[in-house]
Amino acid sequence: MPRIFRITLLVALVLALAIGVAACGDDDDDEADTTTAGAELVLTGESTTLTLDEATAARLAANDVEVAPVDPATAGDDGISFPITGGTIEAESLAGTIEHSGGLVFSSGGTELEATDFVIDTTNGTLTATAGDVQIPLLNVDLTALARSEEEGTIVLRGIATTLSAEATIALNDTFGVAVFKEKLPIGTVTVRVTA
Repeated sequence: MPRIFRITLLVALVLALAIGVAACGDDDDDEADTTTAGAELVLTGESTTLTLDEATAARLAANDVEVAPVDPATAGDDGISFPITGGTIEAESLAGTIEHSGGLVFSSGGTELEATDFVIDTTNGTLTATAGDVQIPLLNVDLTALARSEEEGTIVLRGIATTLSAEATIALNDTFGVAVFKEKLPIGTVTVRVTA
């Protein structure tokens, strides 16, 4: 039985049980209603792929700024992929967090800034990263055009747009002594393939 079908069946059974309990219930109907919260999925693997915006890539190259993956992230024809290591999301709304290993390194003129251990927060619309010993909001994540599908037990999320955050803009410009990085600079589109 496919994993996603088992999860869907489990959610249906839990909801059916909750409805049955509420129908039989006691006098505290309000308390019974609060127990029917959405099911939470514990994420187990696969990856998030960032396809860099072409205009932004050209702008960085023109200013001698290079972007490369940090192991175990990898670069391929579709973009840079970051392995998913964990996190939890709500089954229907997808609210929650998606954790990754690897990262990106920005370099120019012998200076580097490394950002790793990405965490996508779908509730707040952010992607945070560790830069040095500090956690910073690296990207703004726009889920407006999100398209969700399922492929052989894998949840696939497409159409996620990302832009550079205000904090990352300051950090990158200060590190490299440039003004090429602008707040809300389009970074690219993200595709998430995740199992739970």
